[in-house]
Amino acid sequence: MSAQPRAGEPRQFRARVEYDGTDFHGFQVQAAERTVQGEIERAVEAITGAKTRVVGAGRTDSGVHASGQVVSFAAVWRHGLPDLHRALNAVLAADLSILEMDLAPEGFHPRFSATRRAYRYTILNRPWRSPLERRTAWQIAQRLDLDR
Repeated sequence: MSAQPRAGEPRQFRARVEYDGTDFHGFQVQAAERTVQGEIERAVEAITGAKTRVVGAGRTDSGVHASGQVVSFAAVWRHGLPDLHRALNAVLAADLSILEMDLAPEGFHPRFSATRRAYRYTILNRPWRSPLERRTAWQIAQRLDLDR
């Protein structure tokens, strides 16, 4: 764990986030667009009263979902970690959630400290759309040639 900071000094937090990317314009902050990074930064500012920069393990494109992307940020927080976790989720919209949170170890960086990444691509191969999978699958109505 990170060394205990002096009162009023920011601590480095690490979080694992999940989001439905349908209504986001990717991860990275963009002027006048809703992004994952921007929403988390707004939530941290709303809770702590200070601006911060959220760093992600990677940048997703518009419409891409994530089920375990790691981010970090520095903030001054005088209460318990579970309180910060709950407070952030309370102000985040329903399509973005912090699944886990802890203090980042010394030298941690979400991108460079990552040991693996996993991607899932879902193809719905049938002629009729699926209301349940419309946001998470690519529909291809034609029969796929899987032998090729």
